[in-house]
Amino acid sequence: MKRKTNKKYREIILNAAQMVAFLAVTVLKKTKIYLEWGRGTGKSFILAFFMKKMVKQMPGASFALVGSTYQQILARTLPSTKEGLAVLGLYEDVDYVVGKNGKRFGFAEPIQAPDKWENIIHFSNGAIFQLVSLDNPNSGRGLNAYGVLGDEAALFDPDKLFYNVKTTNRAKSARFPKATLLGCEIYVSSTPLTKKGRWFTEIEVKIKNKIFKNWKKYAYIKASSLVNKRNLRPEWFDEMKEESPSELIYNAEILNIRPKEILNGFYPQFNKKNLYTDYDNDYLEGIIQGYTAKDLNCKQDNDIVKDTPLILSLDWGLFLSAVVSQNLKSRYKVLRSFHCYYPKTLEDIVEDFCDYYAPLEVKRVHLYYGHDGNQRMKDGKDMTYGDQAKYFLKQRGWKVSDKSKGRPAASHNAKYMLNNLMFKASSSRFPSIEINEHNNKNLIISLERAEATEGKNGIQKLKKDERNASMKQEHTTHLSDAFDIPVWELFHDLLDGERESWSITDYMGE
Repeated sequence: MKRKTNKKYREIILNAAQMVAFLAVTVLKKTKIYLEWGRGTGKSFILAFFMKKMVKQMPGASFALVGSTYQQILARTLPSTKEGLAVLGLYEDVDYVVGKNGKRFGFAEPIQAPDKWENIIHFSNGAIFQLVSLDNPNSGRGLNAYGVLGDEAALFDPDKLFYNVKTTNRAKSARFPKATLLGCEIYVSSTPLTKKGRWFTEIEVKIKNKIFKNWKKYAYIKASSLVNKRNLRPEWFDEMKEESPSELIYNAEILNIRPKEILNGFYPQFNKKNLYTDYDNDYLEGIIQGYTAKDLNCKQDNDIVKDTPLILSLDWGLFLSAVVSQNLKSRYKVLRSFHCYYPKTLEDIVEDFCDYYAPLEVKRVHLYYGHDGNQRMKDGKDMTYGDQAKYFLKQRGWKVSDKSKGRPAASHNAKYMLNNLMFKASSSRFPSIEINEHNNKNLIISLERAEATEGKNGIQKLKKDERNASMKQEHTTHLSDAFDIPVWELFHDLLDGERESWSITDYMGE
């Protein structure tokens, strides 16, 4: 006779993509899993699903939950993982705690206790997940991992992933001989929008071509959001199509269709060597408990030189773009970018800038804008649009130097030449351009997808997408235009003696 029990079971129905991932691990015994899934496919839930199974199979074990930065982990990965765990019946401050040791709640101790607990998820059976950010080379140090989960993996630097994480996934099977997830690596991501994400999609090619010696241990699973249609509102797909920045973004983020590469780009020398990551991880670890969106201001940035003025560059129109930079002698650093749509106005985008940089004690800004910023405002006030931007900044306590008043527009051909000489950084004559990758995602897409053509006056930047009323504008050329303005004004004198006419093929190679 069976003993009666009051234990309640929760029915969890996996969609087709989630089921394939589950079977790949549990039945086919795959241990290297790469999931390229569209938004809304259930990536966050599958991460939580495997997290729970890893914890259950290996009490007291140490695992890694990897993000490209702590900012990504705090803002996106951790909240969605908590939601997934709650669906699975695991609750924060009951079954696990974040950023602290759960010993005082009666939790078992881990097999290998960490040196600090600020970046730890501690489960009641002693298992721990260490939050590992790839922008901090020390965050995975000392970890002897029994398995790895990675979120938004297309953003990862594959070299840092290897040295900071993969080399730590080395715990032996003697303690958990029946654990099917021992030593697993499970990485999830939507399809990459930038060149940096190529490493992720190239894994599929390597598996198909059996490049890996143990290729049978690998699985690469692709799925669009349609696979999870029954769990999404019927109108969600239409809303996403209408609200996405462009058809390209909808195809990539929802339908999981990889974007085609722009071959004849306006910035062919721009590549990953021009990108950097520099967060203040001590600050981010310190706010891991109880933080709000307002805490993710400029205090999280470690790349601001506080005694140097910020450069704010504006591109006008119904779609407003703003790029924030600093000129540091041999380096020109692009710190952050903003944008807004009509009916939001210039005042709104200036407010966004001022709110983000409000913690700075010294508020000095050099203001740059396109030549149309010298036009008089249409409301009859005796002010230009540039004057209005200066007024709004001063109202928020900023000392403003207007660097574009009365300046003419530069030719596309000249900007093409200057930008690519600086991106290439092959001559000490030209400062190098360095862009904060995680604060400028839309700008990077704008740069990578800006097309070029040969015109009667030399190379021209193609602006057709700006005139396409059906396309939203984050990933067209607007942000790249805002980027161009101060670069040209600050450094065009360095072109003296360079060729006056260039071909579109001059900068295609290294």
